[in-house]
Amino acid sequence: MQEIYELKNLLAGNPECYEEYLLLSQVHHFNVFNRSEICERTQPMHRSDFYKISLIKGHGILQVRDEQIEINGNVLIFFNPTVPYFWKVLSEDIPSYYCYFDNHFQTKLLNKDYFQKSALFTSSMNPVFILTDEETKEIRCIFESMYLEIKSDYHYRYDIIATYLQLLLQKAYKFQNISEKASGNKPAAIRLTSKFLNLLENQFPIDSIEHSLKLKTPNDFANELSIHVNHLNYVIKEVTSKKTSEIIASRVLTEAKALLNHSNFDISEIAYLLGFEYPSNFITFFKRHTKETPKSFRKNSFSNI
Repeated sequence: MQEIYELKNLLAGNPECYEEYLLLSQVHHFNVFNRSEICERTQPMHRSDFYKISLIKGHGILQVRDEQIEINGNVLIFFNPTVPYFWKVLSEDIPSYYCYFDNHFQTKLLNKDYFQKSALFTSSMNPVFILTDEETKEIRCIFESMYLEIKSDYHYRYDIIATYLQLLLQKAYKFQNISEKASGNKPAAIRLTSKFLNLLENQFPIDSIEHSLKLKTPNDFANELSIHVNHLNYVIKEVTSKKTSEIIASRVLTEAKALLNHSNFDISEIAYLLGFEYPSNFITFFKRHTKETPKSFRKNSFSNI
């Protein structure tokens, strides 16, 4: 600790050195790669602080949680940091791009509507977006620009990269809207689903003992949206192919894992924060979805650090 303190004092006394230090520190918050090895099979993500966007042209199997998605062609994939995944390549046409950034870098994007409505922010959304050849060219151009910029020695290159990243999210959001209109999805159903997902996601992350879930069941969300629960369940199933309760449970489970890994709350406190009346109910819920108890999950996570 003393060494860190002295380093800060040294840098603070040298403005040019301190400015360069701040710039270089951003390397840990953002990076972009262009390499064919991206499509090698990887292990599920264990770190909880990185968002990732991948542009892939090829054939492979993406596993997100317990769901397998076959991909064949041009796709843009959003990876939420709380969602484990792995990618198994079956074939690849050309080298792929991907970029990643952490919570420090995403503060530049948090207030952007297109960030909050993307799978980067909402872990329950489908992370795979199929691109046309023309859309792929536009997205690839943005990745190439970021790739070239990060190799440059321009002092404010990370500000430029943040702008490119915003453009990437804007383009993806635009393509998504065009795709939804072309697919004939009912606008009202999509709007209702979006409102439901926003209500769900806005309850997270849980970071204090005073912050517990208020909306816990499909009926809670239906009341908040001023609609009948049967209508909500029908619309959610129609748009997402999943039950409302499944989406809620998946998000609660994701938060439970995050709290077990990254907080000092005990099991009973986590149960309370996640809306369970009794700790035993939480333990049963967690074990049903993960095949292990919260206590063993936390112990195993710490042993792997």
